[in-house]
Amino acid sequence: MTRGIFLTVKDLMKITGIQNYEAARQLHQAVRDSIGPNKRKLTIKEYCKHEGLDYKEIIEFLKKD
Repeated sequence: MTRGIFLTVKDLMKITGIQNYEAARQLHQAVRDSIGPNKRKLTIKEYCKHEGLDYKEIIEFLKKD
C-alpha cells in the first residue's frame, strides 16, 4: 500500500507550468508507468525522486496560493 501525499494532475500542472490538463495527465501517467506497472497513484515523494527535485521545496511551492 502506498502512503504519502498524493500528487494530482493539477499539482503537476502547477509544478511544471503545463497549461493543458490532458498533457499533464499523460505526464502523470508516464511517471507512474516508469515507477511501476499498474501504478494508480503517485506521491509527491515518488515524483520528486523520479525527477530529481527537492521534496521540501516542492511541498512549499504547492502550499503557495
